[in-house]
Amino acid sequence: MAEILKEWLTEKLNQPINWEPREFGELMKNGEIVARVLRSYHVINEEKYFLIRGTNLPLDIHSNWKYLAEWLYELNIYLADTDLVNIKEGKGSVLLRLFYQLFLTLDKKDRTDFIKRERKMVSSLVEKINDKFKVDKVDEIEEYAVDHLSRPLLNERHFIEWQRKKSREIKDTYEFIKYRYKKSLEKIEESNIDSQYKAPKVKKMTSKEKRDMEKFALKYPCKFQNYTYEELLDLEESSLERKQSMSNTEWAKNYIDNLYTRMHTKSDSEEFQKQIRNVLSNSLWDFSVGEEESQLDTDLGKKVMKLSQFEKQMCTQIMETKQQARNLVKNRIDAEKEFAAQRDQQFAQYLDNFKEKIHLGLVETDFEKHRQEMLHQKLYAEKMRRKRLHYYEICYETMLALVDYATKYAYFTQLIGGQIPVHYIHEWKSLFFRKQPIFDVIEHMEDLLKEYPLEEELEPEVEEILRLELDRQDALNDSEFIEYHNYSYPWTLDLLIPNYDPESEDRKYEYLGTRILGHVVYTLLEIKYPFSPARPPADLPDFTAKGLIRGLPDKAMTMPMQTLLNFSKIHVVRLEAAINYCLQQFKIEMLGVADIDVNYDKFINVATEEESKDFVRALKEDVSKSSDITVAISPNTKQTQTPKTLPEEELVLSTAADLGKYAYEVLNFGDSLTDHLLAAMLVEYIKSHKEINGFVIINYPNSYREAAILEETFSGREPPPEEVFGDRDDIYLEETIAKHRKIEKDSYREIRVSRLVNNPHKKRIEKPFESYFTCYIKLKETEDILQEYVIWDLTQENSELIDRFYAILGINYSMYFEVIEKDLLVQICKYIIGDLSTPSKSNDSLFGPNVVSLLDFVSSDDKRTKSKIIKPEVSLIRSKEKVRRNVSKQSRSKEFEVVKAPDSQEELRDDLIAVTMDDDVEEEHDRSEWTVEEVKVLAGEEDWEYGELPISENIGIALATCWEKIEKSYIHDLQQLFFSKRLQMNYLIPYARYIKDKMEQIITLPSFKQDLVSQFQKEYNDFEDDWRDVNLTKNEWHCRIKELQHRLYNICDERKIYAEQQRVALIMDNWVFEELTTMANTYISCMQTELNRSILTFQALHDFYYAMIKKVPSNDRLVSKDLTKINRESDETSGSRKGGEDKIFRQMKNNYQELLMKDIEINYSNNPFNMIIENNVKFAMKFVKETNDHYRSMISKEYSDIAKLVTATKKKDESKDSSQESINQEEHFKRNALNCIEEWIMGINGEMYRVTLRMLALQYKCYHDMKLFSDHIFKTFKEIQNDINNYYLNEINSVDRLCKYFQMATENGRKIPETLILEGDMFVIDPNLMQFALVEPALKAGETTELPNDLEFKICQLARLRTQFKIVAPTGLALLQAFIYLLQDFVFFGKESCEGPLVPESWKRVDPDQISKLVYLFFGETAYVDWRDFLIYCLNIKFPTVDELLDLRHRLRCKDRDSTEVIGRDDFLKEELWFERYFDIEDPYAQLRRELIKHFIYELYETSEDVMNYSAFLLAFCKHVDPIQGFASALSMAVGKKTCYSLEECEDVICKMIKLKQYKDECLACAHMCTAQFLDTVLTNVLDYCEGTTVTILPNEIDNKEKGKVKTKGGKGKKMETGRSVKGKESLVLGNASKSSRSVVAPSNYELNMTYICKPCEEEPQEEKVIEKEEAEEEHKSEVYVDPNLAYAVSQDVIWNVLRICLPWHFELVPEEKMTPYIGMVQEVMKRLEVNHENGDIYVAMFVADPNICKFLHKVRKFTAVSMIDEVLKICT
Repeated sequence: MAEILKEWLTEKLNQPINWEPREFGELMKNGEIVARVLRSYHVINEEKYFLIRGTNLPLDIHSNWKYLAEWLYELNIYLADTDLVNIKEGKGSVLLRLFYQLFLTLDKKDRTDFIKRERKMVSSLVEKINDKFKVDKVDEIEEYAVDHLSRPLLNERHFIEWQRKKSREIKDTYEFIKYRYKKSLEKIEESNIDSQYKAPKVKKMTSKEKRDMEKFALKYPCKFQNYTYEELLDLEESSLERKQSMSNTEWAKNYIDNLYTRMHTKSDSEEFQKQIRNVLSNSLWDFSVGEEESQLDTDLGKKVMKLSQFEKQMCTQIMETKQQARNLVKNRIDAEKEFAAQRDQQFAQYLDNFKEKIHLGLVETDFEKHRQEMLHQKLYAEKMRRKRLHYYEICYETMLALVDYATKYAYFTQLIGGQIPVHYIHEWKSLFFRKQPIFDVIEHMEDLLKEYPLEEELEPEVEEILRLELDRQDALNDSEFIEYHNYSYPWTLDLLIPNYDPESEDRKYEYLGTRILGHVVYTLLEIKYPFSPARPPADLPDFTAKGLIRGLPDKAMTMPMQTLLNFSKIHVVRLEAAINYCLQQFKIEMLGVADIDVNYDKFINVATEEESKDFVRALKEDVSKSSDITVAISPNTKQTQTPKTLPEEELVLSTAADLGKYAYEVLNFGDSLTDHLLAAMLVEYIKSHKEINGFVIINYPNSYREAAILEETFSGREPPPEEVFGDRDDIYLEETIAKHRKIEKDSYREIRVSRLVNNPHKKRIEKPFESYFTCYIKLKETEDILQEYVIWDLTQENSELIDRFYAILGINYSMYFEVIEKDLLVQICKYIIGDLSTPSKSNDSLFGPNVVSLLDFVSSDDKRTKSKIIKPEVSLIRSKEKVRRNVSKQSRSKEFEVVKAPDSQEELRDDLIAVTMDDDVEEEHDRSEWTVEEVKVLAGEEDWEYGELPISENIGIALATCWEKIEKSYIHDLQQLFFSKRLQMNYLIPYARYIKDKMEQIITLPSFKQDLVSQFQKEYNDFEDDWRDVNLTKNEWHCRIKELQHRLYNICDERKIYAEQQRVALIMDNWVFEELTTMANTYISCMQTELNRSILTFQALHDFYYAMIKKVPSNDRLVSKDLTKINRESDETSGSRKGGEDKIFRQMKNNYQELLMKDIEINYSNNPFNMIIENNVKFAMKFVKETNDHYRSMISKEYSDIAKLVTATKKKDESKDSSQESINQEEHFKRNALNCIEEWIMGINGEMYRVTLRMLALQYKCYHDMKLFSDHIFKTFKEIQNDINNYYLNEINSVDRLCKYFQMATENGRKIPETLILEGDMFVIDPNLMQFALVEPALKAGETTELPNDLEFKICQLARLRTQFKIVAPTGLALLQAFIYLLQDFVFFGKESCEGPLVPESWKRVDPDQISKLVYLFFGETAYVDWRDFLIYCLNIKFPTVDELLDLRHRLRCKDRDSTEVIGRDDFLKEELWFERYFDIEDPYAQLRRELIKHFIYELYETSEDVMNYSAFLLAFCKHVDPIQGFASALSMAVGKKTCYSLEECEDVICKMIKLKQYKDECLACAHMCTAQFLDTVLTNVLDYCEGTTVTILPNEIDNKEKGKVKTKGGKGKKMETGRSVKGKESLVLGNASKSSRSVVAPSNYELNMTYICKPCEEEPQEEKVIEKEEAEEEHKSEVYVDPNLAYAVSQDVIWNVLRICLPWHFELVPEEKMTPYIGMVQEVMKRLEVNHENGDIYVAMFVADPNICKFLHKVRKFTAVSMIDEVLKICT
């Protein structure tokens, strides 16, 4: 294909092309060659090609491909955005693909154009020549296919062409211009232009002066720049200053003049050159214009000459045309032959093109399929992205809420200083679950209660903030009300009310009363907001048989079927008959109005589809054959030729005629009749037949949609839509049909609810969908019925959706048939009638006497008259039962309501109906007997039948509106009260924090104690030193110190008294008591709200039942009473004097203040508010009880009135003056009225119990909240008092310490240079701030100090580092990065004090970035470090050997007799350590450092006071240059014996022990095998010996003999046991030895033979021993020696303990994982090595020789000895 493209492009472009990818891309990316190719194929014209620019500028390339994309789009070549970008970047692969598409498209166009030209030429040859010439009109102005923006440029294109020609001419005349230029230079002086150039006058200078000036100019060259105006002014000023400073010499003046002369000369020369250029350009332009005019004249002459030559050529052409006309006739026959051959070639080409088109279609199909897959993938990816984004947003919002919750929890924890009350946590949880902000949106909640004037407009931000806070508070209000209404936490009755019994009778009656109230409320709401009526079914009688038949092959079958069904009065309905009936009705009713011609031929001609034509033909045939429908014309109707015209509005058509009119119009337009229209026509047609008991529709419906429309039209209920089924199985279809409900639009659904009570009425549950029809039969024709199988399960492959739908409903009776004969038709009719009984009834009883035998039915002899049922009725039992299970249970009181099934027969015959009635009567009798035995149903229970008496609609609407207002007011009042209480509780924590902060400020107020101390210290230091050692002077100073102490004590006492007074003032402020009063009033308001609601509920129940019984509204009205609140002002003083407190309020306030003053915790017994709240609760409960008694008396009167009414009715019954109907009405009224009375009583009782429970809940909740409030305030004041006491005690202690310090200084007779600070409750001695300069004391004889060293740490520095590290990481383990940061801070940012720096001087030269490298050299690759190892390295002492460590371990363990692994300070310091011998005994500084090092090491591993863990100390010094040897030292410390870690040294011993272990294993296996064989032999012999033996009881003598034998055997056994015990002791000793030393010692040969002995294994070694005795003696000399002082193997526990202690960060510190990777590595190595030892121990040499273990030990560097000085020197250098 590449070669074809090369040849094609070379042919079209007439030039070779470089096909290298890069060069090809650079050549083709501007699109100029693509445009040339398109122009060569006449896809674009010259004007379009002119728009393409041949440069590679980005703008030109973008513009070119913008045009090319449009032109390629016309060729159906589409370029994607990515392809365009790649083409513009010059990518060859995309360009090759583009040229391939161009080749396919344009080459096809070439072939097509060639065929068209050939056809045109041939057709022109055969045409008759009518005229000699053909004249075509040519437009003078040719329209160009360019845009309007490019048109002006194209109109001026001749100027561009002229410019191109001009450029070529200018190139040719270049030499001529040069010549003219020279001439112009010669004649410049003769020109008329004034050059205005005057030669400057230059002062003559000597050659020496010139040389000097040239040297100066070269040394200081002048710079010419483009300066701004300001820069020029600055230069001028600077030059003037320099002129003034310069010496006024002659040489300088000459240099300046020479410089100015040169500058003027240069400027004049430039001006002169500019003038010369102007002259030359003008002359050249004149010359060019002249030559251009002459050239134009020459061209015009040439064109005229060419025109004359063209005329001559035209004449010649005319003569040639005549000759060609003669030749045409001769060539006609040849042309016809060529045309025939060309036609064959075209046909072959057509076939090729057709094949190519098919191939392209397949390619396009695959491409489209791939594109669709990609689109689906993109859609799925986008869907998943949005889904993830949605989940992310949910999670993000949730995490923000959790963060807010945690933040607020931490904030409140900090404020409270302890556990947060559950009240606040519950509130935050409610906000979290309701997606509201946890934090308050506004700072002051009082702003929500502020009323803004209407004219004041709030800022949008303020308004939005208020709205957010209102939404937040509304959410809390709703949440708290729901919790209160549902008795949820914190309103749980079990927690609030003591001794509460949830199973009590009161709770039961409250629940039933609430249900009665719900019945009343929802009954009223349903009156005010009624439900929408259901759609009525078709107006048809309740037929006993309603059938559908599909697949009836011959319409002639309907006549015998009708004959068989006439006896049952079942009409056979054909769709054509129903349509014709409606059309004829329309025609009949339009007689005298319009001439209606039901022309079926016209309908057939107009119909557009073939199916519609066939349908109309069927209608026509039905009209011609049918005798049922006749056009009945009234005899009074006058037949006129011209129809009578009546106004349209006066014409009223019947339903059937209206449907016929619509069908007539549809058929006239040629359209098909809709399914809804056909269903309506069937209904009207069936309705026209009055005396029938059923019908069967033939060959309709044929799809599920048609069946659904037919079911909806007949039954008024819509089946499930086809979309909900999908491609599902049979069970899913059953569930869908069973669960399908009619979707109704209920506009009152949202408002027909109550938030206070639930709806006790049973939901309006509709029955699952049931078919209107009783049977559905589908007939399937087959050639051989014996080859068909019985289908028990209908699937998508063997049935349609309509078949499965009716099969699920249980009415599908389908069958195969070859020919429909009389027997099959009889069977079909039986299904239609419903005769499914076994045995079936006779044909005469079903179809009439002799009807079947006399039936004229054509039989067929050539085919078998057999049928096979597809799905018989037996298979429908499963589906029918599934449907019945989903049907809701019917009430037993409803008679004759059963689920209809195919085997139901009560619809067909009266006798079956009678039997069903008898069964129902028996069921009713059984139900009545069961009701008598059951417990009486209380009003409001689940099985209670509510009284149903009619109530006036106006009364019901009024009562419903009243209840809505009651409910709204009740909920709003409670929510506002809860909001008020919540505000109070939210102020509790801030107030407590406020008083604590305020008291803290008061407690810590500054005092003048420091002034006294400073003055005293100054006086003390100013005292003369000579008198300090005098005892009298010391006594005087002690007295003064005592006076200072008393003065300071007095200040502390005054501060404490003042703080306590302020605390009392806060208590007397009465904020807490006022808030508690407000809270108590809030709860009393809640009780008042409940009381008001209770009274209104009593009134609503009374109005409802009174109106229901009396039919008129009640005039009796209740008035609520107010509860007593706590008033701050008395009634007497509120009007006369302002601020007069109520007596009770004042007394309660005094009692509460007294409790707080005495620090008495407030509880239920001493709470001053309990009495008022309890009195209010008792008063409310008493009032509710009185109201209940009042209504009960009223209800009893109503009950007696109803009883009297019933008695009067009985008297009327006795007199027989009323009819049976009136008796039934009275009985109905009596039953419902009595039910209403019971409901009324239950309702008021339930309301009484409800309000009682609510009052108790509010009472105890008030106690609970008040206690929470009081306890927190009590705790706060208690903490304040404790703070006052603690601060006072701290102040006293600080004063005591200060005075003691003064006393010690006085006794020692020294001054106090440090500044003494006594601020607050602290006493500080500041050594950084000195009162006077200190004099360095001279060292006494024998005193030594540490000498400073640039590289070594002082022990005091290490001690300070140890203190800092303990603060950061007390356990000794620190994160690597944190340790690096600490070292950097200590090295470079350590605070210096009088103790000096923290590091040596050399460390200060370390680069900060090198600290991490230094740490890596010490600790290797690790996440955690042990800072104690770092301090050990800094000690710069020699690490011990294994022998030194073992010796030290032995000495320390001797002093640790209890093996506690700890030792005291004195014992440790007495022991000589390994490094002490390296210190010079005669050097006091070395000895001092040695002692300090021992003390430092002790304190480094000190676990508690004077207790050190020496095991950790020894393990920390198990280090060596070889980390393997260091690890072996650690193992030696663990087992107390030197371990063999080198495989070269221990290989022979280990191999010997491994072989010995293998030998033992083999012997043990052999012993087991021998034991098993021996036991098998013994058992076999015993069984053989005992077989057939009888067991008898022997005499006593024999028993005695047996006993003697047993004793003998016992003695032998005893000896054996003794032998065993001896061996056991030996093994025990070995075990103890191995356990203590954990070493392995090879046993002797004697022990092996005695221990492991068995017959088959014992013989072979004896033979070998005899044969190879001499060899064994020789080998005995070279036997491997096992050192008992070496531990070759250690237990796995020892290794694990060492690793976990020394490397906890590798083996323990991974909390997020169950196991670190290093644990798995070690476990794998141990599992591989434990098989080599009989106890599962590990050989140390093999363990450390493992590559992974070796690499790990070198990596961690825990057991590697490092020289700190060497490493620091490496870093510094």
